[in-house]
Amino acid sequence: MSINNLDKIFEPNSIAIVGASEREGSVGYALVNNIRNGYKGKIIPINPKRKTILGYKAYPSIAEVPDPVDLVVIATPITTAPQYIAECAQKGVGGAIVISAGGKEVGEKGKAIEKQILKKAHEGNVRIIGPNCAGIFSARSDLNANFASRTSPLTGNLAFVSQSGAICSSIHDYAVLFTTTPSGRKSASVISSP
Repeated sequence: MSINNLDKIFEPNSIAIVGASEREGSVGYALVNNIRNGYKGKIIPINPKRKTILGYKAYPSIAEVPDPVDLVVIATPITTAPQYIAECAQKGVGGAIVISAGGKEVGEKGKAIEKQILKKAHEGNVRIIGPNCAGIFSARSDLNANFASRTSPLTGNLAFVSQSGAICSSIHDYAVLFTTTPSGRKSASVISSP
């Protein structure tokens, strides 16, 4: 795999959100709302029950999106993730963030699902972050593909990766707090939470 697949995660031109929703309080709503708050690329909600979500045209599946997709964020039950990763592979998607919980942390059944996800990803050359993650922040591309926080730090020369969503959230909060100058301008970092 080339580094271009990482660029498709951290600097995508288009993002599809599987499980996108207009229901406030849901992960799918938080993801779409956070991504649209600053991100300049194309936002593509995926939801078979809706024609539009928060003003964006929605599609029933990744396969039915007519344009190229760089990054897919999956926020549906983990049992559906292998199917969506297979769709990513068929579509030529470079990266996927699997927010869904219920993998190896819940036992053998979850471990088997994670193996299916990895098999589909390897077959299709799709880079994956997750499953069971909070998402990512990429200050360089003004991308907040995270369901936990709506505020993103600005770009700088620091990257942070953590297996712990709680640690990442804390570091993120400090980055936002300590990179705000008296004039309100910020200059900070790239923070990601796998």
